[in-house]
Amino acid sequence: MAHLSRSAGIILVIIVGIVVQLIFSMSDARDTPSKAVVEFSKAYFNLDKSMAKRICKKELVSKDGNVVDQYLYDVAQTAKERGFNIDFLKHKLYHIETETISKTKNDAQIRITGKIRVAINSVYPVIAQLFNIGATHKVDQVIHVIKENGQWKVCGRLFTLTSA
Repeated sequence: MAHLSRSAGIILVIIVGIVVQLIFSMSDARDTPSKAVVEFSKAYFNLDKSMAKRICKKELVSKDGNVVDQYLYDVAQTAKERGFNIDFLKHKLYHIETETISKTKNDAQIRITGKIRVAINSVYPVIAQLFNIGATHKVDQVIHVIKENGQWKVCGRLFTLTSA
């Protein structure tokens, strides 16, 4: 008799775990202005080309072509001039906090704060934090976000990506 109740308890825990996992995955799949800003910011500081997915169309193209390609090219040239690979200029964004300053149906102002640290590879930020090496820099920026084709995209002044 005790064996049956133990099995029922295990099955119940598994079912509750699956339901909770489904709830979390559904809430994570929802697109929000804050999520757009965080995804863009992480990709931006990590010099990841995927940041283009979160930039609005009017900001993505400039007179020089694709803004993201031009930015990554400029960063690569800066690294080369210093005698480094582009990986030495990558940063990891952490301790991220977002605050919605204003929001309408298709427009929002999101303030993002956090810290960045050099991230030459995935282990470096952890080691740097443990041994307190390398400088950390604060990030505090208000980013304009618009809804474009049903997805939130960042627009306006995008850190130093554009001169707007």
